[in-house]
Amino acid sequence: MGLVDWSLYIESVEMFDCIASMGFGIDSSVAITVLIVAILVVPMGCQRPQVVNLGAVFTFDSVIGRAAKVALEAAVSDVNADTSVLKDTELRLLMKDSSCNVFHGSFGAFEVLEKEVVAMVGPLSSSVAHTLSDIAKGLQFPLVSFAATDPTLSALQFPFFLRTTPNDAHQMSAIVDLISFHGWKEVISVYSDDELGRNGVSALDDELYKKRSRISYKVPLSVHSDDTSIANALNKSKSLGPRVYILHFGPDPSLRIFSIAQKLQMMTNEYVWLATDWLAVTLDSSVSDNSTLKRLEGVVGLRQHIPESVKMHQFTHKMNSNKSMNAYAFHAYDTVWMIAYGIEKMLNDGVNITFSYSEKLIQAQGAKLHLERVKIFNSGKLLLEKLLQVNFTGIAGQVQFGSGRNVIGCDYDIINVDRTGVHTVGFWSKHGGFSVVAPETRHTRKKSGFAFEEKLGNITWPGGGREKPRGWVIADVANPLKIVIPKRVSFVEFVTEENNSSHRIKGLCIDIFTEALKFVPYSVPYIFESFGDGRSSPNYNQMIQMVADGVYDAAVGDIAIVPTRSKLVDFSQPYASTGLVVVTPANDDNATWIFLRPFTIGLWCVVIASFFCIAIVIWILEHRINEDFRGPPRRQLITMILFSFSTLFKRNQEDTISNLARLVMIVWLFLLMVLTASYTANLTSILTVQQLPSAITGIDSLRASEVPVGYQSGTFTLEYLTYSLGMARSRLVPLESTEEYERALKLGPTAFGGVAAIVDELPYIELFLAERPGFKIVGEPFMHRGWGFAFKRDSPLAIDMSTAILKLAETRKLQEIRERWLCNTSCAEKSNWNPEPNQLHLKSFKGLYLVCIAITVSAFLVFVLRMIRQFVRYRRMERTSSLPLASWSSSPSMRLRELVFGFVEFVDEKEEAIKRMFRRSDDSSNNPSHVVEVQADSEMELLVVIRAVSMGFVLLCVSGLWFLPTEGAGRESFSRNSSSSSRPRSVNVMENKVVAAIGPQSSGIGHIISHVANELHVPLLSFAATDPTLSSLQFPYFLRTTQNDYFQMNAIADFVSYFRWREVVAIFVDDEYGRNGISVLGDALAKKRAKISYKAAFTPGADNSSITDLLASVNLMESRIFVAHVNPDSGLNIFSAAKSLGMMGSGYVWIATDWLLTALDSAETMDPETMDLLQGVVAFRHYTPESNKKRRFKERWKSLRSKESSGGADGFNSYAMYAYDTVWLVARALEVFFSKGNTVTFSNDPNLRKTNDSNIKLSALNVFNEGERFLQVIHEMNYTGLTGQIEFDSEKNRKNPAYDILNINSRGPQRVGYWSNHTGFSAEPPETLYSKPPNTSAEHQRLKEIIWLGEVTKPPRGWVFPDNGEPLKIGVPDRVSYKNYVSKDNNSLGVKGYCIDIFEAAIQLLPYPVPRTYIVYGDGKRNPSYDNLISEVAANNFDVAVGDVTIVTNRTKFVDFTQPFMESGLVVVAPVKGAKSSPWSFLKPFTVEMWAVTGAFFLFVGAIIWILEHRFNEEFRGPPRRQIITVFWFSFSTMFFSQRENTVSTLGRFVLLIWLFVVLIINSSYTASLTSILTVQQLTSRIEGMDSLIASNEPIGVQDGAFAYKYLVNELNIPPSRIISLKDEEEYLSALQLGPRAGGVEAIVDELPYIKALLSNSNCKFRTVGPEFTRTGWGFAFQRDSPLAVDMSTAILQLSEEGKLENIRKKWLTYSHECLMQIADKENYQISVQSFWGLFLICGIVWFIVLTLFCWKVFWQCQRLRTEEEGDEVRVSEEASSSRSGRSLRAASFKDLIKVVDKREAEIKEMLKQKSSKKLKTSQSLGETP
Repeated sequence: MGLVDWSLYIESVEMFDCIASMGFGIDSSVAITVLIVAILVVPMGCQRPQVVNLGAVFTFDSVIGRAAKVALEAAVSDVNADTSVLKDTELRLLMKDSSCNVFHGSFGAFEVLEKEVVAMVGPLSSSVAHTLSDIAKGLQFPLVSFAATDPTLSALQFPFFLRTTPNDAHQMSAIVDLISFHGWKEVISVYSDDELGRNGVSALDDELYKKRSRISYKVPLSVHSDDTSIANALNKSKSLGPRVYILHFGPDPSLRIFSIAQKLQMMTNEYVWLATDWLAVTLDSSVSDNSTLKRLEGVVGLRQHIPESVKMHQFTHKMNSNKSMNAYAFHAYDTVWMIAYGIEKMLNDGVNITFSYSEKLIQAQGAKLHLERVKIFNSGKLLLEKLLQVNFTGIAGQVQFGSGRNVIGCDYDIINVDRTGVHTVGFWSKHGGFSVVAPETRHTRKKSGFAFEEKLGNITWPGGGREKPRGWVIADVANPLKIVIPKRVSFVEFVTEENNSSHRIKGLCIDIFTEALKFVPYSVPYIFESFGDGRSSPNYNQMIQMVADGVYDAAVGDIAIVPTRSKLVDFSQPYASTGLVVVTPANDDNATWIFLRPFTIGLWCVVIASFFCIAIVIWILEHRINEDFRGPPRRQLITMILFSFSTLFKRNQEDTISNLARLVMIVWLFLLMVLTASYTANLTSILTVQQLPSAITGIDSLRASEVPVGYQSGTFTLEYLTYSLGMARSRLVPLESTEEYERALKLGPTAFGGVAAIVDELPYIELFLAERPGFKIVGEPFMHRGWGFAFKRDSPLAIDMSTAILKLAETRKLQEIRERWLCNTSCAEKSNWNPEPNQLHLKSFKGLYLVCIAITVSAFLVFVLRMIRQFVRYRRMERTSSLPLASWSSSPSMRLRELVFGFVEFVDEKEEAIKRMFRRSDDSSNNPSHVVEVQADSEMELLVVIRAVSMGFVLLCVSGLWFLPTEGAGRESFSRNSSSSSRPRSVNVMENKVVAAIGPQSSGIGHIISHVANELHVPLLSFAATDPTLSSLQFPYFLRTTQNDYFQMNAIADFVSYFRWREVVAIFVDDEYGRNGISVLGDALAKKRAKISYKAAFTPGADNSSITDLLASVNLMESRIFVAHVNPDSGLNIFSAAKSLGMMGSGYVWIATDWLLTALDSAETMDPETMDLLQGVVAFRHYTPESNKKRRFKERWKSLRSKESSGGADGFNSYAMYAYDTVWLVARALEVFFSKGNTVTFSNDPNLRKTNDSNIKLSALNVFNEGERFLQVIHEMNYTGLTGQIEFDSEKNRKNPAYDILNINSRGPQRVGYWSNHTGFSAEPPETLYSKPPNTSAEHQRLKEIIWLGEVTKPPRGWVFPDNGEPLKIGVPDRVSYKNYVSKDNNSLGVKGYCIDIFEAAIQLLPYPVPRTYIVYGDGKRNPSYDNLISEVAANNFDVAVGDVTIVTNRTKFVDFTQPFMESGLVVVAPVKGAKSSPWSFLKPFTVEMWAVTGAFFLFVGAIIWILEHRFNEEFRGPPRRQIITVFWFSFSTMFFSQRENTVSTLGRFVLLIWLFVVLIINSSYTASLTSILTVQQLTSRIEGMDSLIASNEPIGVQDGAFAYKYLVNELNIPPSRIISLKDEEEYLSALQLGPRAGGVEAIVDELPYIKALLSNSNCKFRTVGPEFTRTGWGFAFQRDSPLAVDMSTAILQLSEEGKLENIRKKWLTYSHECLMQIADKENYQISVQSFWGLFLICGIVWFIVLTLFCWKVFWQCQRLRTEEEGDEVRVSEEASSSRSGRSLRAASFKDLIKVVDKREAEIKEMLKQKSSKKLKTSQSLGETP
């Protein structure tokens, strides 16, 4: 008999019984005939059955079950008693206990279904509900649950499942609103590791995401966890920052988690415990004693709201004896009534209640379980429709179903437990949020979304306090914050660790951090840990990576905020502004020689040579007529030199007589005047602005050159120079310390290890220049950056530390710390040095020298011509005179020589002698009778002696004139049958005595069979179920021999991060496999700062129309990155639908999980149409290493498949190999198992024996006694199979998971790389990298080129502007002044300005679209209040504020700021006037030390000159008083070159020459310094800075709407009455010009950018006074926790790195007048001793040598005199000496020496001459004596 016949037969018999039971007395044959006719002609039956069976499966002995059982029974009783419902039909309730077990619950359901129930109530457990929903779907009966709240029990997957209790998604929404209400952002979820816990927490995660909050840590607890495992899990969570715990379990009467938390000191005032409704159910179902209340003190929970009603009170009174009543009991009661109403509707429509057998179950009738006796409810769909139409008011409220087949209404009570009991502190409803009024009274009010409009009663928190806990801690004493600091070996002033026993951490950065912590409103225990080996500076990128990886909580140090780092961690606001600068040698090794800088070496040489030339020329011109230039050769040489050099000081003692010489002197003195004036002027320039030479002018010239460049190792400079500027890495030289900096720069670019310049951050360079003089900054700083502290992502300390740093800046504490650590230097932060040296060259005086040379040569030629004329006349006179002529040589050359020497001798004659000779000759010729006697002058004798010397000097002079120097088929589809019948069929396998089960392929079936495996202790090995929720915690007997989808989703997240995409759309099948995989993907993306922007789920087996509709909605999203995680049966349909919608073109990215490659690999040949459809898709596939074993298996597979079938798919894919390895794994494990002496035994399950009275024989199932031991053997297996190394970790997952990444193109799938959790992406097979250390850093990730959709190789942007997205509402201040920063405009944006351009440029760098609209804020009459604008952002009226918004402390409390895009700070600007001369202004050019040393040298030189001149010069002799006065007068008169006394001695004149040169330099320097002071500091102001402004009582101007007003009032305590708000620049200028007496202001306090514009627009009439007293910046303000704030910060940093920020600044902020900002500091222009140390040293050395020569000469003369005296007194001296002591002899000798020194030089010479003549006579007389 066939199935149809059998069913008809059964139904006919039943119909016959029905007719017979009516009591009609008819024959049986007639009855049968009537029945047949009724069946064939008029289908009809009983109008109403007498009994309708209603099943119920739930756990009786549970918190919910105990109350529900009573409620269900009461409801059935009330329904049967009410004749208006079901009338005469009895509703019979058949209940089975599921015993909190999926296995037992499933078979309990089969037992109930055997009784032909029309619907089933229950179960309580979401896990059981998943299984029963599959059964209900197969047998087509409504499954109505009053307690299974799992949100994944959806109508898409389970069409026959209904829920009369609120969905957990609503409960999680209430929890998230409660979290948001109290301002918490991070929570820790503690949940049961089952469907209820996991899926509920997944919904919580989604809801938190909408509120920009997140679950920072998940604590899954097995339902079988003991106290120790729970304590360990909770204790681990204590080390994390969040202190808000969300508890989501089933009801627990023992409440043991709170007992454990109390033991762990986790119920204190810093913790928050929020419980879902399980706690209220538990408390409502039991009597709470004092100990329980004390344990739960401070816990806040939810309770399903049951509105007050008469029905509710009646039911409560009726059930008063049952103390376990709770909300679920009310829902259970209403559920029975709802089903009764549905049956009533169905029966009223004439629908019969009939059942039929399942063909699929009948096919399994040979099994011992007898599942074929379970029938299908034929009217199940009709009853389901009627149930969905039910609408009535029950005791739990309105019962009505909405979309998703969930009951409408989701209100909750907010309960709070304290020591006195459980209190309701408020209510939550979906539409109205929180209130202290019951929801039913305010359902008409729309939820506002603002926390401050919602109310709750007073809450008692853990610890008994009423103050809201902060919700997180950074650390505690037991687990302090781990802060990494760089262990620097250079620039240790910033941060370092002392290399001694204390290992103390110190430095500028440390002091700033500790001071900032004082402003954080909570305690932060911390420990510092140094990073680095102490031999070289550490790599800062590695340090940041360790913070991102959670190794450390924060990083403190000199850490630059750069884009690559901001993508990994959160930075505080910068505490130091910095930027890269270029440093080069300054050719300024020592300021000792600063006096030589004004002239070049060439010019110095020419000047000195000119002195010698002028000496020769003047000597030639004066020698014949001036007695001062005649005399012995030595005297003439000294006279020439001293005369020429003394002209420098206009103190030449020798007068010039000849007219030619005077002409030459006039020109020479003019030249000297110009030289000295130029020297003074240039020295002034050098002292005013240190302009030092350099071949490198900045980063552009350095970049264009090929010279080596140094950088500090470990910093980001290397990345910037190579990646951003494109410099070759071979040019870059890493340097470690200031010593290496100095050595490399001094070596220069040509030497090995040398560099032409160093590129480093400004603070380092400031310190380097302070320690190592001789170097300078060239060009402007570029790539402006800041230093900040790095924290882990989303650390609340980052925000609080930012606020604290701003507070430090506002209180000027930041500057104090900086001054304490960094010495003040003369090196400016920004150098505008000219690359050309400011020295004077010879060409600067070329014209003047030419004039001087021309006049000098002309004078010399006139002199020579005159001498020739006189010589010719003299020769003629000789021939005509009576004097004897010299004989002439016959040789012409000799005659020429004699002629030349004769001419020289003639020139050497005195002019007067020559003239006298000519006069006598003229007289003789006029009077021949007169005899003239010509006599040679006595000086003519000198001619022969000195002629050679004279000619030498003449030739030297001529040559000097001519040679002057010049300069020119996934595993889901392989299930074959995923219907509900596969579940019982799988169970049938368990009838046999199996030791292990392989499979299933479906993750959904895997969940169910895992419960069976747990019950029967049979290891379940799946080679295809990749659902990550199939965990060892819930399913200890489940073991996966393939890869877990957890790793695949992490690989996809890495792939998304690799291409810097931030949002993806997940398209997945709505079942366990799809949902759970995508949930893990969301967690993995969150770790990469990415997210799933949209989840598109479709039901398994969806048709093409549904898929097309789904994709159409997906295409409206902005993201173009689609991740497809589906089954092969519908997967390819997705791509077909996508192509029809134009979603497979350029700009789209499709990423498929391993299902796609499994399907393609299973095909025998590649279908060209399919390949064309998939071209550009990227897919992942399980990686299996190549091996001989694998190749042999493939060949064997092909032969096996060819024998089985001809054509079609060969079915080979990675899962075939996993299946093969699974069998071998079991076989090998059995071998090991038996080798250890184990046996295989089975026993009956006593729990299953209770079902023996049922037709379904569950007792046929046996328990594997050694199952746990065999599972352990399998777990410990380790061998190499087809798929690689088979080894399991502690979670029972395969070790070393890896995937192929394939790109499908016209040639088919092409591998572009590999992924493994060991190294991330690589181009090499993973097994080759396992021997190396793990490395997943970004710089080591490599993939080959990918051909994307549209056949493009450039990675798509990944997003477009959405068609349905809400635009970003941007508030822009409507300024009335300084409109170049931001202003209203008629362009497409509606606004323009500097800030707008930066915002737009940054938006373009974001990896996702940001539709936006600008809204002008303000009335356009005055500048709006920026604080009010920030409040609008905080109140959600604007999403962001864009403009010149200053980042200040009070604003950071309400909004999140980006990193500053412009530096700012408050300055004081005041009117200035010419400085009044001080009575002591003349002392300013020199320091006190310089004045003292100069005065001492004046006195010392006076003493030296006196010593040298005293014996020669009568002017330095006389009475002691006169000599002292002379010394003082002479020494100080040299200051003005006006000394009256002439120096006679050669040594004295030499010393005076050197000293006068020193005086000239000192005078020039004094003049230069004074000129510099008068040039720069010619302005003054009554206000010297902020301190003097505070001390005064004068009015102060501030900009209207700016933060300066509140800062002055709140921070500096200035009375508001003193502050005047000014509207625009005109009011600024007017107020400053009027002054405080005329209604104006004394000064204006405003931000630096505005002041720069003000000074420029006022033609520099005003100046800033004092330093910048707050340092902050401008940023864009976003709503709290907006992810845009972080991304825009990164974009701003990238703009700076690329130079675009500077280009925008130049576009908008270039002023016509660049004004000097501040009045210069006078002390910077004072000259110290250091500047002239070298000059004083030279002077001292010369004096020492001169004194040594003088003393040697005096000593020599004294010795000669004593020798002569001792020769005359032989005997007398001997007798006297024998009687004198040694002391007397020494006294006499010293006395004699003083006498010699005091005598005149002439007297000493005369005495020596007399002694010598006397000695000569004595020796002659002795020689004549016989």
